[in-house]
Amino acid sequence: MKNLCLSFLLVTLMITTATAQPNQSALLSEIQRFEREYGGHLGVTAKNLRTGEVFGYNASERFPTASLIKLPVMVAYYHMVHEGKLDPKSTVTLTAADKKTGSGVLERLDNGATITLQDAVNLMITLSDNTATNLVLDRMGSTHTERLAQVNDLMVRIGLKNTRLLNRLYSWDTKQRTPEGIRYGIGVSTPEDMVILSEAIYKKALIDPASSEAMINVLKGQFYDDMIPRLLPASECKTFAVAHKSGFVNETKTDAGLVLSDKLDMAIGIFIDKQPDHGEGINNTGILLAAHVSRAIWNYFTGSTGYGPGRVNAADVDWNMMPGGRWGIWRSPVAPFPHHERANGYTRSDGTLYPYSPHYADSSIVVFVPNDLRESADGVNMIVHFHGHLNDNMGVLEKYMLPQAMEDEHINAILVLPQGPYRARDSFCGKMEDVDGLKHLVEDVLSTMKREGVIKEAKVHEMVLTAHSGGYHPAAFCVDRGGMNDHITHLFLFDAFYGNLEYFRNWLSSGTGIIEAAYTEHLKEEHTGFAAGLDSLTAMRFHVRPSTVEHDEVPQTYMRPWLRTLPDEWKTVESH
Repeated sequence: MKNLCLSFLLVTLMITTATAQPNQSALLSEIQRFEREYGGHLGVTAKNLRTGEVFGYNASERFPTASLIKLPVMVAYYHMVHEGKLDPKSTVTLTAADKKTGSGVLERLDNGATITLQDAVNLMITLSDNTATNLVLDRMGSTHTERLAQVNDLMVRIGLKNTRLLNRLYSWDTKQRTPEGIRYGIGVSTPEDMVILSEAIYKKALIDPASSEAMINVLKGQFYDDMIPRLLPASECKTFAVAHKSGFVNETKTDAGLVLSDKLDMAIGIFIDKQPDHGEGINNTGILLAAHVSRAIWNYFTGSTGYGPGRVNAADVDWNMMPGGRWGIWRSPVAPFPHHERANGYTRSDGTLYPYSPHYADSSIVVFVPNDLRESADGVNMIVHFHGHLNDNMGVLEKYMLPQAMEDEHINAILVLPQGPYRARDSFCGKMEDVDGLKHLVEDVLSTMKREGVIKEAKVHEMVLTAHSGGYHPAAFCVDRGGMNDHITHLFLFDAFYGNLEYFRNWLSSGTGIIEAAYTEHLKEEHTGFAAGLDSLTAMRFHVRPSTVEHDEVPQTYMRPWLRTLPDEWKTVESH
């Protein structure tokens, strides 16, 4: 095991210290053009295994793996076989319980059917059989925790920093409420991690040469060849094979492995998230994006040339199950962005440039819907959250535990996370600054939820606006001109009182609404000064407190207690 660790540390070093080549700029531009054209958020790493040259784009960013996580599972399996802990010839008997928590070819076999453990591994990779995957995992340990650890601990030991198996497939009882589990589903990884793993298999640095060769042969049998291999010019090569594992679920498309030919040996990992085409055909635009990226990199490494386009229904909602409910994502023409004022991006006073793509091109809206959501005759309740600087709506979903807080407090509402400036130091809020901007956003959410069968009538009853940090700006404009003040009852401001205070003051003094505000030391003056300027009656509805936690911890610290203060009509069960 010590030699294995050393081998991987060397491989990791080759990836992370590689210097980008000056002539890669044209390749980067080409790949970014495809990302814009086909949609979605792309990450890719590729390494020419003969020259050592590495290309990366969002290479160290974490992405959902979908079925690509089965590649690390396979590696852990072969490692356990090598150590004598698993027998590949042992038989596995299929039960009704096995079929209930999986899917694939095995799901269609009779109860009591038997296959070898090696056959299950082959099905797990070549046909991405989920039932087979669970059969393999179930024999890696006596408990769910031990089985995950067999995979995850091995990945850590061999130098993969961000690769984790998060759950047994289709097993909701074991799905955890952790940020990773909710955000990424069954697995998380990065493009560079998958290239490190693929190169180690190629160099037979994993386990022993015979096991590495066996893994390559299994990966060569991959049935789903619509991404990495799809546009590669196999007919122009004397020898050509792709040993890879793909993954595909709604907005996530992944593919990673080895391209082996007389012209090029390459390790490549492609990850696509937030891709709005949910169709299952081979012309899904996410699949086309992956195929074109693969060919662009092939062209760069080999000097070859060649490609073509696609369209998508961006309004399709990608639903993802989680404990206590489900979250979905789609694209909307009334989302805060794109907006004409950021058509050319944004340059801050310190000279930092945030280009239009990706910072102002994302029109996504994320919602969380609790399982026990109740719709009254007056409509459905709604919480709209605006994120701060250097964040995005999926980052909020992953980090701040807002859905978990709603579940714990039995909140009867839909949580809405519109995309603001994507990972930029910018408080401009696009269409939320327009007259009736919030109204249009809410109408789109309601019509989409009605179309999806979440609600029967596209009506909103009461609303809470929440904002963290730079999210103060859209919250302020929403109460000033958003067109929904008849419905907004509360503002939750998480260290979010930087400006536009007159908008908050006007909203507070002109109705019966309540502001809950927590601040860290740097915003003490703004909060205390605002409170001092209120008349006695209005001041009773401005609840302000100094925070005992850091700025970035304020949302998850105060969301629960503030939700607890909402009236009973916001609760799905009686308060205790």
